[in-house]
Amino acid sequence: MRTISSPTRNKMDFLQGTDKNEPVALARVESYDPDAIEAAVRTQLEELGCADMFDSKRVVIKPNLVMKKSPDAAATTHPAVLEAMLRILSSRAAEIIIAESPPGLYTEAALRSFYNGCGITAVAEKYGAKLNFDTTSREVSLPDARTAHGFELITPLLDADVIVNLAKLKSHALTKFSGAVKNYFGTVPGIAKVETHARFPDYNDFGSMLVDLCAFHAGNKPTFNLLDGIVAMEGNGPTGGDPRKVGCLIAGRNPFSVDIVGTKIIGFDGVIMLDEAKRRGYASDTPTVLGETVESLMVSDFVAPDTSSAKGGVSAIEWLSKAFGGRLYKWLQPRPEVDTKLCVGCGECARSCPQKTIELVKKDNSRRAKINDADCIKCYCCQELCPIKAVKIRKNPVMKLLGG
Repeated sequence: MRTISSPTRNKMDFLQGTDKNEPVALARVESYDPDAIEAAVRTQLEELGCADMFDSKRVVIKPNLVMKKSPDAAATTHPAVLEAMLRILSSRAAEIIIAESPPGLYTEAALRSFYNGCGITAVAEKYGAKLNFDTTSREVSLPDARTAHGFELITPLLDADVIVNLAKLKSHALTKFSGAVKNYFGTVPGIAKVETHARFPDYNDFGSMLVDLCAFHAGNKPTFNLLDGIVAMEGNGPTGGDPRKVGCLIAGRNPFSVDIVGTKIIGFDGVIMLDEAKRRGYASDTPTVLGETVESLMVSDFVAPDTSSAKGGVSAIEWLSKAFGGRLYKWLQPRPEVDTKLCVGCGECARSCPQKTIELVKKDNSRRAKINDADCIKCYCCQELCPIKAVKIRKNPVMKLLGG
């Protein structure tokens, strides 16, 4: 693998590509009608003044294909959103490539399976977009980053002229919220994601790492970030939650600002990676919003994951952690637990575990997953990637009493 460096700057700062004052365009969209989505996105591009950013460029679309699921599950990029984007790009871009690195092996067979399973293949073929099957990657050096000083990243995103980030508005067991910023984690190839979780087991470090990664992409080339909240996911996302209609599309060149608007609509506060981005000056807590107002689309009872406190403020577990230190924090944290009545012994959780704390054991003449709690780093990869929702989040009884 060849190592490349980020552009020379005095500090890790993505403002070369965009800045914290970039506006965000907000549109009300009630259904996955490609015509309605296309019209909304065209308007957003005009409002943002970036309709020509794709002209004669090699555009790489980065969808969210975290799991082979039906679009109705609200876990992945909806084909209708992709179709609308392809309609816009087809008359402008010199080349259109759809590239993703889903969890697991980064192979041509695995990519083909995810493209087919998520309804992406048919839409790509309809509009002549190229599906990426190049499974090479390159190491990127970020000497001035805050937390992660290097990444291994998939080649097509590094070779793009422009990145179109088609993200999904979801709750997330580890990061509380998943949107445009978190979607760039899919530029880390295959099982290297597992290694990255192991490198950054601390929640704050993992969130800071995501900021470094997103800042690298947004600082080195133009990005258009489209966050799909037409039907979002609430509860124990990013794959095990429940669909929730919100009825919006959020667009912008600054991925951090796009996500901040998304969290305001669903009432989430205390998202580590977005708080870190604001501290670094990458985004404002009050981005300029064009089109619809945040207030007109706000959802008052969007369900947070079981790993999170109630929306807003400081959770009981956070307060106790600051008051009594890390050991108590670790003991009080919610933890993943296998429902042996649902588990089919497929082994997906064991393969995805960064710490290798999960094993398959014999039970009633079949195999069931078992988690070694002592070594678990609470990354919730097992919960995220279980295809049948057999991994649950178990709260500490103390935290239930405290309402955390």
